[in-house]
Amino acid sequence: MGRAALRLAMAQPPLSQSIGRLEKELGVKLFERANRRIALTRAGMAFVDEARASVRHADSALHVARAAHDGEAGEIRIGFVSAALYEHLPQLLSRLREKYPDIHPKLIEMSTNEQIAALSLSEIDIGFVHPPLGTDERLDVHDYPAEDLVAALPDDRQSHAVTLAEIARHGLIMFPAAQGPALHARVLDMFTSAGLDVRIVQEATRALTMLSLVSAGLGAALLPRSTQRLVFEGVRYASIADASLPAWPLAVIAKRRPRPTIVDSVWKLLEVLDLT
Repeated sequence: MGRAALRLAMAQPPLSQSIGRLEKELGVKLFERANRRIALTRAGMAFVDEARASVRHADSALHVARAAHDGEAGEIRIGFVSAALYEHLPQLLSRLREKYPDIHPKLIEMSTNEQIAALSLSEIDIGFVHPPLGTDERLDVHDYPAEDLVAALPDDRQSHAVTLAEIARHGLIMFPAAQGPALHARVLDMFTSAGLDVRIVQEATRALTMLSLVSAGLGAALLPRSTQRLVFEGVRYASIADASLPAWPLAVIAKRRPRPTIVDSVWKLLEVLDLT
């Protein structure tokens, strides 16, 4: 008992008194004392395992609380458009696991306008979106290089580039104008400038939905070049031979400070990723 008191940096009598109070509270003997020796009873052995687990849990809770205060633990809610799935979002998630294993991302696929509204209501913390944003909300914006567009066509077993006229004959599967008014207008203006009348045969808000419709032969879609990583049966990708298509912009956004420290931690990670 004296050695135990020494390890705890306390006097022996208070330690003995604390054990006595604990035994009285539990209604069981934790120690057998005989011939100047002390040993755990069966009840004591059962109790000590649980006590050690409680200490470990308390230490873990303390670590998580401190990490959360420092922005290194907790849940981060990330909105994203489909185009973020092919490169930038996976890079962030991979680096997040390495750098901050106690930060747990919650991913929510949403359109750009839905994300801006969700940020305003504090329903998400960070969003991967397509500029321009068309909002007066005070945001931090980190732009990525814009991607070229490629055509997604019903698979005709060809491999050559296609013309705007060929795309127009298929009809367009397009995202709604409200989802990206500027890019939507530029795509249609491109056909008009070429003297082509293009019909929007179906609207869809997600790239996978567009590819499904293309596979079914409903029309052609214009999507970011990185979409080609998706091998979709019944779909072929092709460059456009006779036009300079508008680039497809992508950015990540968050509310400006003051904001939770966890958002600052992830934002700094995004900036570092862009430098590597």
